[in-house]
Amino acid sequence: MDTVAPGTRSRMMAGIRGADTGPERLVRSALFARGFRYRINCPDLPGKPDIKLTRYRAVILVHGCFWHAHACRHFRLPASNVPFWTVKLAKNRERDLRNVSELLAAGWRVCIVWECLLKSVAFRTEPGAIVDLLAAWVRGQEPFLELFDAEAAVSVSESESPSRGCVYDRHGDVGINGDEAVFAAERSARYIVK
Repeated sequence: MDTVAPGTRSRMMAGIRGADTGPERLVRSALFARGFRYRINCPDLPGKPDIKLTRYRAVILVHGCFWHAHACRHFRLPASNVPFWTVKLAKNRERDLRNVSELLAAGWRVCIVWECLLKSVAFRTEPGAIVDLLAAWVRGQEPFLELFDAEAAVSVSESESPSRGCVYDRHGDVGINGDEAVFAAERSARYIVK
């Protein structure tokens, strides 16, 4: 049951931005400080990536853990209007998978930065190390990278472990997934809202 009136909830939801969010601005400012120049919300690419680094043929998607149903403690299916949210978030996940697949097929390198990483202890204590990791990926050749807060990962069955296909950097809190095939498998199994 919702704790606020429907009209209030409607105004609250309408005020949530789809572009130029706080997490996006945080990632952009860190990249800009490192000398990277980019375009934002590019309509010429599938999914209008948040950050497009043309020189490096790379895009960065900054995903909110709620809207993209990340398997972390920051995501919780709302208790009200469950059928709507189940369908809505499933469609968001399907769209994410399709957009990442299309970007990779078109020769773009894709990095997904999850909001939970930007809220993590690792980011608060050593943001430079995480930005270094992101900058190295941009300058490198790896086709796919997914960064998230490993400490926030939700425990699931062994076969769908959040660490499957992932490694943790030396700080122990940053989850790194560099395998787009694992991303696809995780997106189709682990991220299903029940």
